[in-house]
Amino acid sequence: MVESNVNQNQSLKAPKKEHLRRPKEPILIIEDKKENQVLLEAICKRIGMETEIAEDGKVALEMAMKRPYSLYLVDLMMPVLDGRSFIQERKKLEPSAVFIVQTAIDQTEEIIEVMKMGVYDYLLKPLHIEIAADRIEKALEYVYLKRMESLLMDEESKELKSQLEWLNYKEAHRKTNEINSELHSILNLKTTLMQGSGLGAMSTIIDSIQQIKVDQGKDYSINKEFWDLLFENHEHNIAMMGGLDLAVGIIQNNTNLVRTSSEELLGLLPSLIETFRDEIAERELKVNLPVIKQSVYLDLDLESIKVAIHEIFTNGLKYSKRKSHFDVFVTFVDGYFCLSAKNNIIDDEYAKQLAQFEKKLVEPFYRIHPPVESFYSKEKFSLGLGLTMVDFILHRHNGMFFIRNAIDHTTEVKADCIIAELFLPIQNDKETNHE
Repeated sequence: MVESNVNQNQSLKAPKKEHLRRPKEPILIIEDKKENQVLLEAICKRIGMETEIAEDGKVALEMAMKRPYSLYLVDLMMPVLDGRSFIQERKKLEPSAVFIVQTAIDQTEEIIEVMKMGVYDYLLKPLHIEIAADRIEKALEYVYLKRMESLLMDEESKELKSQLEWLNYKEAHRKTNEINSELHSILNLKTTLMQGSGLGAMSTIIDSIQQIKVDQGKDYSINKEFWDLLFENHEHNIAMMGGLDLAVGIIQNNTNLVRTSSEELLGLLPSLIETFRDEIAERELKVNLPVIKQSVYLDLDLESIKVAIHEIFTNGLKYSKRKSHFDVFVTFVDGYFCLSAKNNIIDDEYAKQLAQFEKKLVEPFYRIHPPVESFYSKEKFSLGLGLTMVDFILHRHNGMFFIRNAIDHTTEVKADCIIAELFLPIQNDKETNHE
């Protein structure tokens, strides 16, 4: 009976949630007992997932040969073909398959043996509805992220070849186009200075003050609101000058490359994200950082690469759609360690222009979006120099930086997004220092 596997006070009628970040394929429940089949089916339905049922591992293998499944819920003890054997056989054909196993044996040794099989998680019988639903939800999110990572690897390989051709083309034509590049930079700088807060706004405010100031002999009387606005824009200008100083310092100083593990580099990410805690909360964003699976060696100047990653996070978070996700992935492509950041695009007139101007985004002072005032205190660079400096820092690391439009195909609802990618060459061995 169902009552033997679930607390009767638990409800299966919780309101259905909206989930876009999940695979569209059904979950395969592999369970021989009818009452457990009914319970697991109800839990999956509760979180909005379709299911199919196999009464043993042999039937499940046959079903999995005919169609894909997002997740496998596997009972360990079954007739004909047990859960362990099913997992072993299925992994041979589908190495990326994700499994949650059910077991009634609550012993540490047993749990360790189960996890050694490479399963994602386990559920203890009798099942607790809330716990089961939560773990299935997390597993589905994990499936989504794994698929996105796989998709990124395919796209990044193509993008890498394309961008290498583009970089060779740019280098070949650099000298002949020097005048045009300088002219574009000047025009872009003019546009940037007149946008948003800063010099452009200060000029307008000063003009307004000039018209309404009150002459009191030796002193002028100025409206408090205008003074506050003037001082606020003064702070923006100080931030701009600080960003220019930092950019000049990075360009003039030598980059000291030290052989470093990728694990150490990824260890910096949580603290970098923490600096944006208030902005993330205000926009109701969910951040997903990569799980460290493999460690390689990279030649890094940690301080400057931190600046580059901070700028990528700044750029991605400030243009993220409200109540969306900001995902960071790690992939390995053609001898490169690739750190990618993906954000969903705000659906506005600027987003439509991104695709045709992708390659201009790393030019000095070039920008498509106007400044985002709420982020100015977090920006290390302004004036449209941030992505230019990322590109410069990666060049100093013998790496590459790309930023591009993409479409997220991993879920049923397609979404436009931006992916920023840092490519760093993988080193073959460990050395203490490298200049």
